[in-house]
Amino acid sequence: MVKVEFLGPIGKEPLELDITNLNQLSEILKKDDSLSMWLKNSACAINDVLTDDKNTPLNDGDKITMLPPVCGGWVMNNEQALELFDGDLPVEQITNQWYENFRLSNYGAIITFVGVVRDENNIDGLSFDIYEPILNNWFNAWQEKAKAQNAIVLMAHSRGDVLNHKSSYIAGVCSPKRRVALELIDEFVEDFKASAPIWKYDIINGKREYALDRSTEIKGAGILS
Repeated sequence: MVKVEFLGPIGKEPLELDITNLNQLSEILKKDDSLSMWLKNSACAINDVLTDDKNTPLNDGDKITMLPPVCGGWVMNNEQALELFDGDLPVEQITNQWYENFRLSNYGAIITFVGVVRDENNIDGLSFDIYEPILNNWFNAWQEKAKAQNAIVLMAHSRGDVLNHKSSYIAGVCSPKRRVALELIDEFVEDFKASAPIWKYDIINGKREYALDRSTEIKGAGILS
C-alpha cells in the first residue's frame, strides 16, 4: 500500500491505495470530480522528491504527494539559514541577527530582500501553508549552488496569517563579492516564487481564499492528468 497526500488548497483527506506506479494513480484520481481541476496543474512527489516520470515504480510504504501551484534545515556556523515563523516576520530582529552572525565572516556583501503584503484587491492580508520536507530540499539545493560561489543564502518565511503592510518573506545572500550577491539574490527570489512549496491565500472578511490566479505551477505539473 502507498499513501497519497494532497497539499495546500486541494483540501482532500489522504488515501491509501494498492498501486505500483503513477499511471494507476492517475486513473483512480481522474474518477474523482473534486480533483479534476487540480490534475492538470499539480506536481507530484514520491517520498518528498519531485518526479516527472509516471512509470517510476512504487514500493509498499511509499508516500505520494500532490502539490498544486505555489505562490512564490540547513545549519551553518550553528546559525539557522532557513527560518519559519508563525504570523508576520520580525524584520529588524531577523535582518539584524543575520548581519551580526555573518559580518565577521569576511563577506564583502550582505544583501537582503524584504517582501511586504500589499493592500490591494480588498484583501485584509495573506495566509500561507508550507510543506517543510520539500522546502528543505529546495533550500538545501540552493545552499549548495551558493556554496559553489563561496556564498550562502538565507531565508525567513511566515506560516499562517500576515496582515497588510507586514512582512511575510525575507531573503538574504552573503558573498565575498558584490556582483555575485546581487545576481544570486535575484535568481533565488525568482526561483522561490516558482518552486518553493508554499501556498498563498487571500484573507477576505476573515476567510481564506486560495490565490490561484497569482500562483505558479511547479515543474512537472500535470503528470497525473
